[in-house]
Formats: sequence, C-alpha cells, structure tokens
Amino acid sequence: MPTEMSACVLVEKDGKILLVKRKNKTFFGYWCLPGGHAEPGETPKKAAQREANEEVGQVEVEGEPVMVFKHDWPADSHIPEPHIHHAHCFRASVRGEIRAGSDAAELGWFSPREAMEMKITGYTWIVLDHMF
Repeated sequence: MPTEMSACVLVEKDGKILLVKRKNKTFFGYWCLPGGHAEPGETPKKAAQREANEEVGQVEVEGEPVMVFKHDWPADSHIPEPHIHHAHCFRASVRGEIRAGSDAAELGWFSPREAMEMKITGYTWIVLDHMF
C-alpha cells in the first residue's frame, strides 16, 4: 500500500479537546482531531499548522510531535486507493478566533472520555488512547 505523510493537532483547553466533525466524503459525520495530508515538500509541523488553520482557525502548533505512528486510511481525494498514513501529532494552542473551516461541519470541545465514546476516526482514537 502507498504511504502518505499526514499531521494532526491536539488542542486542549480547560480539560477539553477540540474536535472537528467531518463533512467531506471520507468518514463523513465522524469527529476527528484537526489534520490532514502533507503537501509535497511540506514538513510535518508545517502541514499540521496549515491543516489546523484551514480547519479550525487560529491555533499555534508547538514543539515536536507528541506522537508519530502509522494507520490505514481508505481511498480519498488525495490518493484514489487505500493507503497508509505516517502520522505526526502535535500539541497546539488557541491564538485567536476558532471557527469551522470549509471542510468541517462543526467544531466542539469534549473531554477525552466523551470523545472516546463518540463516532471518531481511527487516528483520533489512537491519539486519545495514547495521550489520555
């Protein structure tokens, strides 16, 4: 299977984490950490920052990844066949307005326990299970 680099961000505030409800075809209606595929030549941190800005608004990605892992992903608009994501997860802080971007149906703040009981993507479950 092809491998694609991806990045996500874990934004915490007052004991809650920020999740995005997906509105694009792949995993429509699932909640997930903000993130996505890296563009050609983009570092994982720059991909995390770009994806976070696109999906949730003004957050700042911090430091080095808190997790690096691989997970399966179905065919999508980037790669038309099932593939593997080599994912890099970073912490990020709110630095301004938070709002749902063009590929987010809505945003929400949830405790890790609440999130683990929701309909979440596999990579989101991996991160939350490891971090909390």
